[in-house]
Amino acid sequence: MDCDCDQNADPGRAVSLGAPGAGTWVRLWNRVDPWGDSSIRVCVRIGAPGLLAAVHQVTLSVMGDCDLVSFFDDLTGDFTGWDGAQVWESMDHDLRVEAVFASRGYVGLTWTVRPWRHTDGNWTASTTVVLEAGEQMLQLANKLNRVLGPPAPGELSPGVTH
Repeated sequence: MDCDCDQNADPGRAVSLGAPGAGTWVRLWNRVDPWGDSSIRVCVRIGAPGLLAAVHQVTLSVMGDCDLVSFFDDLTGDFTGWDGAQVWESMDHDLRVEAVFASRGYVGLTWTVRPWRHTDGNWTASTTVVLEAGEQMLQLANKLNRVLGPPAPGELSPGVTH
């Protein structure tokens, strides 16, 4: 799908996990509020050796809080672990995050992207990024809050002009 995404967006306005060229990685960027009502859309790109996949205009929230931010806030509050998988999925099912608490205090985050728009074809791609359950997960949650959370009072939402 064509998108007006800024591929070289300011790193301060993107959330990145892992590092391209060094294993698995995920990047969320191009946060916009398309309707000026606190809705959130982003672009998501995932990668691994031999894999590069992206979905655009992923709706994370409509008129309110970003459930993805809340999902990670909840995970960081449970750094001692949990049984099974904790799952978050976007309303259009084009982004899914599955968190599994692994041994020795690490969390495996499997990011799955799939276009829901029929013109993009029928495919799914996933990659898993492993983070330390304490400090690294807290840093990720804080970055998600800064980039995807509500704008500061008096600040316009990205993508909205008045």
